[in-house]
Amino acid sequence: MMQTIRSVGLTMLSVVLFASAGLAAEPVRINSLFAYPEAYKMKVVQVEGRVRNYRMNHFIGHNTKLEKCIQIFSIEDDTGTIDASYATICQMGTIMLKDGDQVTIEGHFLGTLDVRSVRKN
Repeated sequence: MMQTIRSVGLTMLSVVLFASAGLAAEPVRINSLFAYPEAYKMKVVQVEGRVRNYRMNHFIGHNTKLEKCIQIFSIEDDTGTIDASYATICQMGTIMLKDGDQVTIEGHFLGTLDVRSVRKN
C-alpha cells in the first residue's frame, strides 16, 4: 500500500515538474525586473515593449562558417527600459528587428535580457 502511494506521488510530482517547465513565461513589467532582481535572476521572463537603439553585428563563425547575427537593442514599456541581445544564425529564418517594432521577447534575466525568442506584435 505504501509503495503504491509513493509511486503515485512520484508520478504526480514528475507530471507537475514537466508541465511547469513547458509553460510560457508570464509577462513581466520592466520596472519589476529592476525592483526585484534576485527574484528574476537567471529565470526566463517575457517582456512586451517597443524596440529602441537597435544595432546588429554579424560575422562568419570560425568553425562553422555560418553567418551569425547578434541583434543588440533596448526594450521599452511604460515602466522602463532594459537592454537585450539576441544571437542567432542569420540564414535560419531569424526575425530581424528595427527601431519602433512592437515585440514580445522571452529571455534569461541577467540584469539585461539574453533573448531566446522574439515575436513581433
